[in-house]
Amino acid sequence: MERHDNESLLGKMLVQMTGEELVAIVRMAATVENGGNGTSTEAVKYVYGIQDLAAYIGCCASTIYDLKKRGVLNAAIVSKVGKRIVFNAPLARKLADEYKRCLAGEEN
Repeated sequence: MERHDNESLLGKMLVQMTGEELVAIVRMAATVENGGNGTSTEAVKYVYGIQDLAAYIGCCASTIYDLKKRGVLNAAIVSKVGKRIVFNAPLARKLADEYKRCLAGEEN
């Protein structure tokens, strides 16, 4: 795979890009989104819908609905089209774990 100049890719029309160039620009955007730490999109797992996220985390769907309603999972929502929600699964798990720890701290 050849190296692409970021400036030339950003100035190029999408319909003129090759598949390789499109993958390069998506990876560049993912790196910027991850704070420039060089993490590529392969490190992120996406799940589609409440049921899939519940299966990934290992809890029931009602728990995910509750966390979503409370706004705990807002940062993990990648996109929302109609009723279908795409979640960044590792981030959603991290947010749910942090919320659980906060609740456990309040009980003590």
